[in-house]
Amino acid sequence: MPVPPVVRYRLTGGAAYLLAWGRRPDRSWWALLVWLETGGDGCRGARAWVDAADVRSLPGEDYKGVPRKELAAERRNRDRTDARDPGRLSRAADRARRAARLPVPAEPDF
Repeated sequence: MPVPPVVRYRLTGGAAYLLAWGRRPDRSWWALLVWLETGGDGCRGARAWVDAADVRSLPGEDYKGVPRKELAAERRNRDRTDARDPGRLSRAADRARRAARLPVPAEPDF
């Protein structure tokens, strides 16, 4: 199995693996990321759909093979009780964008 490309995720301030791009019916783009969180008791993996605006490409990575999917109207992370859930912030930002009727974000170009 090939290793997915690495991106920079703004909310964690570090690197994450990009597993897929997703587009919701409102035409907003999302990224399925996986990253590690470390702490005093070791580390754990985290996985979430996040707003594509919070993801940046890194030099030297090949993003051509990242799949693109059509998503359901509301995409939720598996553990909605986790206070560190970055999707909570992303969903709020998405709702605010729709409420303000701002232009739809462009498709990710990497």
